Amino acid sequence: GGDRTMLFDGILFAPLVTPAELLEMNGRTSMPLVLLGEHDFDGRYDHVAIDNVRAAHDATSHLVALGRTRIAAIGAQPDEEYSTPQQRTAGFESALADAGLAPVSIEAAAHYRRADAYEAARSLLARSPRPDAIFCYSDLLAMGALRAVFDAGLRVPEDVAIIGIDDIEEGRYSRPSLSTVSLDTPFIARNAVARIAARIDDPDAEAQEVVAPQTVMPRESTLGS
Repeated sequence: GGDRTMLFDGILFAPLVTPAELLEMNGRTSMPLVLLGEHDFDGRYDHVAIDNVRAAHDATSHLVALGRTRIAAIGAQPDEEYSTPQQRTAGFESALADAGLAPVSIEAAAHYRRADAYEAARSLLARSPRPDAIFCYSDLLAMGALRAVFDAGLRVPEDVAIIGIDDIEEGRYSRPSLSTVSLDTPFIARNAVARIAARIDDPDAEAQEVVAPQTVMPRESTLGS
């Protein structure tokens, strides 16, 4: 028994919190809030952001710069409110448009599991002509696509170049190693804590948006060994 009430000085909201849930929370509390990830900055709350459009654009542009012209993508989630997939689709399409190219296909991935990408990549590889590159919306999807290319008797990157986003450890040690866009998660964590501390110290301070840096990390899955 006893009173187990927990008191909080502030809340960090992850990307999966919907605008409706955020509005409900705002109606119930004046507690300091900092939003993480894919929320739109509207000036009400501090926001530590990931530029998903640019991450996808840069990943796709890397494939274009290598001379790939039949580029597909895996990772769309058209039925989800979560904005990350939509933003990565927008970046993918804009990079191809900049190069005067059209996407071969944008394949859905329901749960961002390796198996989702494996099946999507198998479908892509059965096309004629097949894609010569695949942009995956996450490294886990890219790992599934890598296996699908191997099982089809093809080579990465000679036949199909593959790039993901996230820079997971598994991708650094896969064979071939996985090209990716690295998102600076320590930066996100540091700035999220700094913003919530500043908000607690001065609840009336003007809200700020901080955008995390990101870096294309070319490895064997696009450059070869």
